[in-house]
Amino acid sequence: MSLEENLKSMERSREAYWRRYPNTSPLKLRWRALTVRHSFHVLPGESILELGAGSGLWTEHLSAVLRGENPITAAVFNEEFAESRRDIANVKFVRIASLYEDLPAESFDYVVGTAILCHDQFPQNLAALYRLLKPGGQLLFFESNYWNPQVFVKNYVRPVGRWAGVAPCQVGMRRYKLMKAASHQGFTNLEIIPYDIIHARTPRSLIPLLQASAFVAEHTPLIKEMCGTLYIWGKKPGNEQARRPRVNLATHRTLFDSVSVVAPCYNEEMNIPPLVDALVQMYGDYLHEIIIVNDNSTDRTGEVARQVALKEPRVKVVDRKPPGGVGRAFRDGYAAATGRYILTMDSDFLQIVPELRDLFDVVAAGHDGAIGSRFSHDSVLMNYPFFKILCNRSFHLLVNLFLPCRIRDISNNLKLYRAEILKNLEITQNHFAANVETGLKPILSGYDVREVPISWINRSIHMGSSSFKIVKVAPNYFLEFLNIVSATWRGRRRFVKGNNVAVLEKPASEPPAERSAS
Repeated sequence: MSLEENLKSMERSREAYWRRYPNTSPLKLRWRALTVRHSFHVLPGESILELGAGSGLWTEHLSAVLRGENPITAAVFNEEFAESRRDIANVKFVRIASLYEDLPAESFDYVVGTAILCHDQFPQNLAALYRLLKPGGQLLFFESNYWNPQVFVKNYVRPVGRWAGVAPCQVGMRRYKLMKAASHQGFTNLEIIPYDIIHARTPRSLIPLLQASAFVAEHTPLIKEMCGTLYIWGKKPGNEQARRPRVNLATHRTLFDSVSVVAPCYNEEMNIPPLVDALVQMYGDYLHEIIIVNDNSTDRTGEVARQVALKEPRVKVVDRKPPGGVGRAFRDGYAAATGRYILTMDSDFLQIVPELRDLFDVVAAGHDGAIGSRFSHDSVLMNYPFFKILCNRSFHLLVNLFLPCRIRDISNNLKLYRAEILKNLEITQNHFAANVETGLKPILSGYDVREVPISWINRSIHMGSSSFKIVKVAPNYFLEFLNIVSATWRGRRRFVKGNNVAVLEKPASEPPAERSAS
């Protein structure tokens, strides 16, 4: 069969598959749409091609999670689906007979698809997609994993495959073979990762209970290889920043000139200029100041920060004297802040700057604060080290068992609070365990804090190395947990000096966040 015949066959079988499992399909399609948003950090106006959109089941979720801000071309290969297309915001359904003749070259920022690429002509398919991407553009697909037991049986026992509705051309994807083919076509920055271990037949009522363990299973050696899907991410060489629009994401006038950004830095000279540039470009109207806390760096962090401050007057540099430590840097940075809100973040969070808008949405809706959560039901977590995820999940399990709160991830240094909360917070830990205090203590003190789903992206080679070492910091995390548990059980619930907690009415329109405090 030709490439287009393969795509028609894959589109039909995939459509039937999603409709076969109405209890889980909407959830899985939403997760994949959120993964597109968080993996690409999509900006308003960027163009997206969905390959094999069918009747638009996934397209609807893509448009929703992208707020209808991105033009989506939904490429459909079967006439019956083209005729039954849905009316979805900013989506154009296009009937495609040939990928080479019906779509212009280098016309899309992103190409995405789910269960459409895993056929026996996938190398030719990748070549066609490479042509359609702009220089610096990226693709993201979710395709069947060869080593999943069910996929393996369907591929090798053809009667079972036919009974299950598998397309004749469908194949399970093997990482090495796929990596080789994609590299041969010219794609770079390839990530091919086992993804989604929750079976389609799982009762919908059980999925929230299974998701916490699924995070661990999807990163456990050997077990993760049996996930049902492969997450396939690649980039076409080119200047990514040149093609991306410069957009203003500061839309809440109530937050104008109100936010102090506090970024502790230890040997972060390469990250400071691009971080400041991204913050100013996307959230300039919100920014009251950006405080770079140079925590006894041994490189040119202080010098680079001062050079940036000469160009951007809202940048302030706090040079700390020994001893160093994240907790000490927090205390000095928060004390120097003069805005109504404090956004505390690591200096290597450049890639997730577009996602900060979700935190701003939460505080603009009247809540006291927002925490960027890597482990919420809608978060994206790829290639997270297994030992770190095991420690993180064990720690948060203990918190939920022994403290009167229900949380998923409060130890991440991505938090936006009313300034008085952090300025009056009792931070006793001098190092990384201070992240536990900035996360737990405001919640236990009664403040209305929400968790916001974010992605976790490991540092690239150009961003230096992290000073966070789990074996070294874990004892202090556990010690601080014991201190907070002891204080809470003794009836002490105010960890913020002089806090006057007001009960806020829930807004009529709730932003995309999850409640942290019980």
